[in-house]
Amino acid sequence: MKTIANNKHYFYFLLMVFGGGFTFYYAILGIMEHNGHFDSQEFIISTWTDNLYAKSITFDFWTGVIAGTFFILIEGIRLQMKKIWIYLFLTICIAFAFGFPLFLFMRELTLKKLK
Repeated sequence: MKTIANNKHYFYFLLMVFGGGFTFYYAILGIMEHNGHFDSQEFIISTWTDNLYAKSITFDFWTGVIAGTFFILIEGIRLQMKKIWIYLFLTICIAFAFGFPLFLFMRELTLKKLK
């Protein structure tokens, strides 16, 4: 069990790869479906108004994003991690499913250095 705890940064790295990869993949498919254009209005409408399940997932996602953003800021400052703004930038530009696991990965490496 101690081995798993010592290597959890690999799990965060794997989540980062899958989260960023699949988010980017489906965004590209959406762009291709709209003849090479990202239709932000349709994207927003589909996540808020299509059905109650979509609204549930949307609220779940945004609640997690807000909590994760505060965690990145507070924990990054507490551990004196450099350039924590990069994780927030990547979260906005790529995906929360990419930026947050990347932060967790780098946080684990930082904690290992501090030991």
